[in-house]
Amino acid sequence: MRLRNVLAMTRKETRLMRHDRGLLSAILVQPVVYLILFGLAITNEVNHAAWVVYDQSQTALSRQLITDLTSLTALREPQLAFSEEAVVDFLRRQDGLAGVVIPWDFDDKLQRGQEAPMQILLNGAKTASAMRLANYINQAATAFSLTQLPTRDRSEQRITAPRMSIEKRYWYNPGLQDRLGLLSAMPANMLTQICLMIAAISLVGERERGTFEQLLSTPLSLAEIMLGKMIPYVGVGFVALGMMLTGSYLFYGITITGSLVLLLLIALLFMFATMAFGIFFSAWAQGVQQAIFLGFFVMFPSVLITGILVPTDNYPFVISAFSHCLPARYFAHALHAIILKGAGLSEVRGDIFFLAGFFFSFLFAAVQVTKPKLG
Repeated sequence: MRLRNVLAMTRKETRLMRHDRGLLSAILVQPVVYLILFGLAITNEVNHAAWVVYDQSQTALSRQLITDLTSLTALREPQLAFSEEAVVDFLRRQDGLAGVVIPWDFDDKLQRGQEAPMQILLNGAKTASAMRLANYINQAATAFSLTQLPTRDRSEQRITAPRMSIEKRYWYNPGLQDRLGLLSAMPANMLTQICLMIAAISLVGERERGTFEQLLSTPLSLAEIMLGKMIPYVGVGFVALGMMLTGSYLFYGITITGSLVLLLLIALLFMFATMAFGIFFSAWAQGVQQAIFLGFFVMFPSVLITGILVPTDNYPFVISAFSHCLPARYFAHALHAIILKGAGLSEVRGDIFFLAGFFFSFLFAAVQVTKPKLG
């Protein structure tokens, strides 16, 4: 081995790399992405969470309690409910995090010096967020109850004896098992990695092998070629999804409480949408390396900001807006809703419309990007 030859090859590869601006940009932007996501978005703290309150008491004290809870940075302005069914519906249909029920005799018991009850209903599908928010509400309610003690009783001996009892009920995940919340939505991350990376290198791989021109000589249109390349990998994706759902049931007891057919339909739309996204990047890429890095650039935030690992309410506006443009967020929401909550078509139709629109939009965009390159 001669050093001169190695250096010559190094210079040649360096020149190629310098001209591959897409690859360089994809590499150098990674530190920026890490700094933004792990510095601003990836946190288990709860901020501005959606919640609902059912105030049966409708007194000055109950309204003061609601005001004190609203002052927490963890909560936004509450929605008002007029029945316990509406509170449960809020947790299920609107994907809210918490519901507070203040009973009709709350004011009377507090003024008599009796223990005043309050009920908190929490969305156990968001395990870490539910636990944190329960602690925040508990601390705020305890501080409120202590302010209602007579001045003479606000001593060190009485400070640990607040006059409120808080009943917590965790819906959809009563035991607050982390694996239930994570594994039920993890297929969104798994299929993102499989479908996006496969699609990202599909067209560019055909071009590098010189077989893409042969495909164009057939009667097939560009859209038909792209769709035909997706379908076999959809089959692979369904096998992987089946393995994950079956393993989750056999080893961890996670059952699908909703419709399996509906779940598979949304999974089909998600895989097509994700692969259309990958083929769009493949149409831009100049080589397999660049396609892989462009795919990774999209895949990494898709995996992290779907709402599976951390609550989406924490994201700054720009990151939240970006996450709303990613198919994985909608598929993760649908998985949580169907598997844990038993949701039906009406609860996930927004996810279906987004995924279908995303697929057709990026398939059309991929065709439009590819046409000028062929011309």
